[in-house]
Amino acid sequence: MKRATWLCWLGLCLSAMSSCAAEVADPIEDLEAEVGGPDGVADMFRSQTEAEVRAQLADYGIGYVVSALSIETCPKFFEATYRNTWHNISGEFYYVDGSGRPSRAYKDVPPVAAESRSESCQGNVGGWGDVENPANDYDGGHLIGSQLGGWGKRANLVPQDTNFNRGNWAVLENKVALCRTLPSLRMHYYVSAGYPNTSALIPNTMGMQITNNASSANVSLSFSNVDYGGTSGTSEKNRGVAFLSGQGCN
Repeated sequence: MKRATWLCWLGLCLSAMSSCAAEVADPIEDLEAEVGGPDGVADMFRSQTEAEVRAQLADYGIGYVVSALSIETCPKFFEATYRNTWHNISGEFYYVDGSGRPSRAYKDVPPVAAESRSESCQGNVGGWGDVENPANDYDGGHLIGSQLGGWGKRANLVPQDTNFNRGNWAVLENKVALCRTLPSLRMHYYVSAGYPNTSALIPNTMGMQITNNASSANVSLSFSNVDYGGTSGTSEKNRGVAFLSGQGCN
């Protein structure tokens, strides 16, 4: 039993019970921690059958759906039946967290083929961010960019700082697109969106991990969801670009 649970059980928890519950990790974090991070998750999807993946994820309380039909709409928050679930859409994988928000996305590249955008859904997601934080401007930003074949609907869209989305993040997406000349499925591309609490719509952090499947060389990049991706956003972008150049994505 976790320490926070013991404190509540003993009557020593000084805050409300909801505060104790807030300390429970999202199951995706447990999965990543125990299978070796984003690369372990990617390897699970690549090396196991659908039944094996579903059984392994069930051990963490995570669902697995192989269909686009469950997430083709554009809700502000996905309903309970779609939460804590990986959704496999034609070999792209999108995780909806326990609060109904996009939280992870993964695909292998190449192939790289542009996907049409859903302008209305992108506009809605960006607008929701503007309402939640009127002091800033937001786009409906893709976790997996449309130039990489990313799904155009809500499971792949989060409110992303406009400057960041169109600047350092876009530079990285465009650089990943140059991996199209590599052997098929050479690179794992894994993106995360982190939220400050269970009710926030806007991610406060975004991450990107790219791994060469042949050599296991990888780069892990961390950003704040603000202009430039934060004070280290440009240096993180430069690290990512240099890594991709070194892998032959030119």
